[in-house]
Amino acid sequence: MGELVINLSGPIALLFPGQGVQKPGMGKSLYDRYPAARHAFERAEEILEMPVRKLCFEGPVEELNRTDVIQPCVMTVCWAAYEVWRESYGLENVSVTAGHSLGEIASLAAAGSIPWETALLLVKERGRVMAETAGEHVGMIAIVGLPEAQVESIRVEASRLGKLWIANRNADVQFVLSGEMSAVEEAERLALAAGARRALILTIPLAAHTPLMEAAAAAFRKAVDLLPLKAPSIPILANASGEALRTVAALQEELRQQMLRQVDWARTMVSMRAMKVRTVVELGPGRVLASLAAKHIPGVDTWNAEELFIDFASPKTTTA
Repeated sequence: MGELVINLSGPIALLFPGQGVQKPGMGKSLYDRYPAARHAFERAEEILEMPVRKLCFEGPVEELNRTDVIQPCVMTVCWAAYEVWRESYGLENVSVTAGHSLGEIASLAAAGSIPWETALLLVKERGRVMAETAGEHVGMIAIVGLPEAQVESIRVEASRLGKLWIANRNADVQFVLSGEMSAVEEAERLALAAGARRALILTIPLAAHTPLMEAAAAAFRKAVDLLPLKAPSIPILANASGEALRTVAALQEELRQQMLRQVDWARTMVSMRAMKVRTVVELGPGRVLASLAAKHIPGVDTWNAEELFIDFASPKTTTA
């Protein structure tokens, strides 16, 4: 086991990101430095029968942004980062895990509820069935800097032009709306007029986390029902409620409804505060969740995989 120079205080939360964090080059520094990460990538290629390393390391962006490609590729980077974490730090001080949307499946694997290989195949299927529902007439928009009441008012007004829902409540003033593109475009206009700090239509041709995903959700439920789930060894915080999932039945219900329900990440952060989490480690590309935690959990120490295992790691970790 390699030595790391960083002393992390427990309780520790391991977090896994979702779709939207992908970029060419993701995971390459872990792959180059750690045998455990190399093994994860190699196994993922065998399991997925996809050129995962080429896609993650080189792109092209257009290919990497496809829903059926993004999801297994992001999941592979999460797996590689988790294996490096497990070898370097172990799970002794890890008190909770959670993942945003797609990342929720990684959190199940991290908590021992399903093998990583099974999680990877589940994510491949998730990406496939979601890609089949993609189209020009649906989309998502991120709105930052407006309170929930104002975002809800915008949603209601924009809904006159098409169906629209709050898909993600990521923080008190950070939301994603999802639905028919006519309503999404109207929400962009209304949000900017209302003084939103940011109103950005996402490059995701999906109405994720809404009832418009029912066809994909029905197909995904068939895969979920076949899963050999086990009770988690550490609590998993649910996307929908922020509450700890501790039983097989609770995990199964969460996954069965995952595509249709809002991701309420703000509640997840409230739960982490209540659990007195002192260190958050985001295992995957980027630091979206770590940054949210830094803003919303007082006194928490936050890291992402790149910082922890590359930027601040002792040279001795090359022997891990």
